[in-house]
Amino acid sequence: MVHEEIRAVLTAKADALVRRSATDLERLLDPGFLYVNAGGRVFDRDDYVATYCSSGRVVFRRQKIVELLVRKFPAFVVASMVVDDAFEVGDRAVEQRFRSLCVFHRGEPGWLWASGQTSRVD
Repeated sequence: MVHEEIRAVLTAKADALVRRSATDLERLLDPGFLYVNAGGRVFDRDDYVATYCSSGRVVFRRQKIVELLVRKFPAFVVASMVVDDAFEVGDRAVEQRFRSLCVFHRGEPGWLWASGQTSRVD
């Protein structure tokens, strides 16, 4: 059950990124959100939403979960996944697989993404 709930949050996150819906994405992120992207840049919630939804600097065309492993702990959930991404950075198109590790906790109205880190898959 938790596996399906986390997959649903990740699917909603991918959908919000592709639609560039800052409002929908923000609802999925904990206020104390902390993320490190594959380039090593650190984001808080506002930076993440601005960079990936509002600014137009990065425009997602696709984000598809290829593999998902979920582990439940008493107070949180950790998810490891491989994602197939397609996005544009300026005039450069990127299609690549990435591995992400994400931490979720139960909030209102459901699971919130609290933290994560992404790396390239070679």
